[in-house]
Amino acid sequence: MDDSLKGHRVRQFFEIEAQTLLARYRVIETLLPHARTRGAAHRGEEGRHIESLLRSFLNKHLPGNLRAVSGFILCPSTKTGVQDIKRVAEHPDRHSSQLDVIIYDFDAFPVFERFEEFCIVPPEGVVGILSVKKTLYNREIEKEFVALKGAADLCHQENRRGPYTGLFAFSAEEKDDAALGSRIFKAIKNTHESQLFDPMVNEASVMARVCIFKNRPKHTPQNARYVRVDCRSEPHIPLQRLLQSLLSVYYDETRGSGKQRPGFVSFKKRTFANSPELGLIPYLESE
Repeated sequence: MDDSLKGHRVRQFFEIEAQTLLARYRVIETLLPHARTRGAAHRGEEGRHIESLLRSFLNKHLPGNLRAVSGFILCPSTKTGVQDIKRVAEHPDRHSSQLDVIIYDFDAFPVFERFEEFCIVPPEGVVGILSVKKTLYNREIEKEFVALKGAADLCHQENRRGPYTGLFAFSAEEKDDAALGSRIFKAIKNTHESQLFDPMVNEASVMARVCIFKNRPKHTPQNARYVRVDCRSEPHIPLQRLLQSLLSVYYDETRGSGKQRPGFVSFKKRTFANSPELGLIPYLESE
């Protein structure tokens, strides 16, 4: 069988999902345009609309016990397990900045506060954390990674895979894809170099343009390798990468799901192997 036909239905399906999402994100600015500049007249509502679109996409496809919400992660200085007082001894109460998207396991873990799409949750049930932008401005890139790292650090537990962290944008100020990839990689390096591998940002995507993600190359141990994937001809790639990464965390054996990750996404053969490398970032093996 022709390799290009393997998984073709899945790619075609997510291509439709991507095109739908790209069309829907322009609804507010189409109906309520700003009088002098591009975008909507009500930027706050436009931002909430964008975040809601991505949460709706995730809630449609993720397992039913996982829900994408917005809010805060609160890591209280309390005992964990039965008598583990490490958190009490080492930290005061801590909380994250406001997070656009938190993917949380509501079946297995409790919630401090929940109102419609807003939640305040403890770190143990967090599967993923996302920052969502309509337009990714150059001056904002590093700040977003700092916030994501802070949230990931709150969720860190020894011998347990931490949550996925990612930056997801619908457009970007930087018009050149190679320059955009370089800017993003530089910001990741500035905020994550010589940190643990797990909390280092997993992905940064701009719809229908680029998807940047990390892996562990076998030939350069103790370095995170980031690559830039061209998504202009395949805008489904950022959405599929997002789902695949979240499912990888959720089904990881260290998180105790007891289930094998299903076959759910599809990419053309060597899509990632043939993508240009942005660079390597050294990481620590342990704290």
